[in-house]
Amino acid sequence: MPAAAATDDHDFANAVPGLGGKNWVDVLSQIFPDIAVTERGYASATEVIDLRSIGPGDDSWVKCGDEIKFLDRDARRVRLSGQDYVIVTVMIEDDCVGPIGLFDAAGKLVDAVNIRGDQHVSFSGDYVRPLGSDGALVIASLWHDNSDQSYDITSLLLAKPGGFSVIGEVLAFGSRDCRSQFTEEAKLDLAPRTGPMLRIDGAVTRRAQRLAADCETKTGPESKTTFNGYWRWNARKAAYEPHTHELDLLDKWNEKRF
Repeated sequence: MPAAAATDDHDFANAVPGLGGKNWVDVLSQIFPDIAVTERGYASATEVIDLRSIGPGDDSWVKCGDEIKFLDRDARRVRLSGQDYVIVTVMIEDDCVGPIGLFDAAGKLVDAVNIRGDQHVSFSGDYVRPLGSDGALVIASLWHDNSDQSYDITSLLLAKPGGFSVIGEVLAFGSRDCRSQFTEEAKLDLAPRTGPMLRIDGAVTRRAQRLAADCETKTGPESKTTFNGYWRWNARKAAYEPHTHELDLLDKWNEKRF
């Protein structure tokens, strides 16, 4: 499922592949009503529709000022229940909102949500992955750093023909003080198919290192621990169920150190 545009192509006047000849302004105007192309092909707007926040997204983080400046956009084609759809994301200069849109093949908006629940929102790599004939996984990263800590939430959403719903989230936390430091890295994989929808495997690898009194010299070996979990499709409930005991324990440990 390739991105809709090459990395050096940001022109919002161009057509969106798979959406019936509609260009980016045609499509995004359903979320940002007064969006218009600016110099060099970028775009700006002053309005955004009332988006429901989902997962770690929070309405209090939607803080767009007088001008919303768009730097880039991306579209991923998905096939859900035998029909073609496109999932659209945008890069906004100050991350004032984190919209994700689901459009049908005619370019009509089916659902749009806000995922922003931290300072930054990003989508990278294969952030849209097919799960089965009726659903796709959408992965968003919410993050910020300060002088001695880092926070990175990986949000997992389910895209279906009717719109988006929450699967779960994975937190990776990092911290450093004079005598110790630790980092955490999250990883997601899809298990081989055993049913109508793929199982989603998540893991957080935590590396910890003690430091000497000079706050720089490493003392002793680095410790490494991996915490695992997964989300499995429940056909009766038509939803993903979490099996994330280890990840939940790690979250509780980290929360005490925020």
